[in-house]
Amino acid sequence: MALHAAVQAAITASGARLTWSDAQFDALARRLFAHQFAGCAPYAHYCRGRGVTPDTLTGYRQIPAVPTDVFKAVDLATFPAQDAVVTFLTSGTTVGTRGRHLLATTATYEASLAPWLRRWLAPDDVPLVLALAPSFADDPHSSLGFMISWAVAQVGGPGSRHCWTDGPDLDAFADAVRSADRAVLVLGTARALQHLLEERLATAPLPLPAGSRVMETGGFKGAARTLSRDAFYGGLSSGLRVPPEAVISEYGMTELASQGYARGSQHLIFPPWCRVGAVDPDSLALLPSGEPGLLRFWDLANVDSVLAVQTSDVGVVTEQGVLLQGRAPGATPRGCSLAVDEILRGVAP
Repeated sequence: MALHAAVQAAITASGARLTWSDAQFDALARRLFAHQFAGCAPYAHYCRGRGVTPDTLTGYRQIPAVPTDVFKAVDLATFPAQDAVVTFLTSGTTVGTRGRHLLATTATYEASLAPWLRRWLAPDDVPLVLALAPSFADDPHSSLGFMISWAVAQVGGPGSRHCWTDGPDLDAFADAVRSADRAVLVLGTARALQHLLEERLATAPLPLPAGSRVMETGGFKGAARTLSRDAFYGGLSSGLRVPPEAVISEYGMTELASQGYARGSQHLIFPPWCRVGAVDPDSLALLPSGEPGLLRFWDLANVDSVLAVQTSDVGVVTEQGVLLQGRAPGATPRGCSLAVDEILRGVAP
């Protein structure tokens, strides 16, 4: 657990600073890569096939990234699967097989979650946290459920709760808002907030107290009707009587331990212990700043899995942050597909 302690200490020491030096990030990334190379045989095989080992590594950007699809076929962990304290599963909404992210401890996940969530969602006081999403107890394999339940318990003041009973409980939510004596932090999935917008706010506003904020996450997966981002955020701002900048979007995924946040449709900002690049869909080569490509993450909070994760999400990475443009259309991008095949060849039959 020495690496967990080192990562947690680095995160705690930085607080919510926006930048780390390249040297600080690279030093920790090298230690994590050596640990993951030694402890996860399929990943080590994949890295050797790409000519990268801890001895040849020249910088964190050279660390071979694993496509998210691999998490559906291989347990990418440096410890036995039966020793996991929690196993986060992907939603499986697009493909039946669900990806698995095994954690030997939740302490580093929480260390990454805490300062960035507080900075973006609760910087000033202890709000009333109302969640329009199921709890982790109701969905014990959901990383989003873990995050939101943590916020209800650790960030929220008295009365904080999940307003959810087999779906968003809008009556309970409205009653809690009307009786609130402090700022409210609303945490909701896009679908639940869309339900709130169409079923309640379309007919009458439900004003939140001054200083309140709203976080949406998850997109409109499975929804019968979707809204444009501007219409969605504008409706929430108007209906809940909060300024547009108080409506904040969250980007997270099962395969990452860190999250990014954006005000409305602005750039996503990730913590300094999680860096982002864009790559060419075919070659997976890193692209210059400002060119659209598939997003790649180097997340130092991924201690016991893999720190370099390749997604099929398309975005533009600049000095200001990440502008998310959605998912690559159609089948898995060619570069990701070839990388999946390559790593699977390293799995013993």
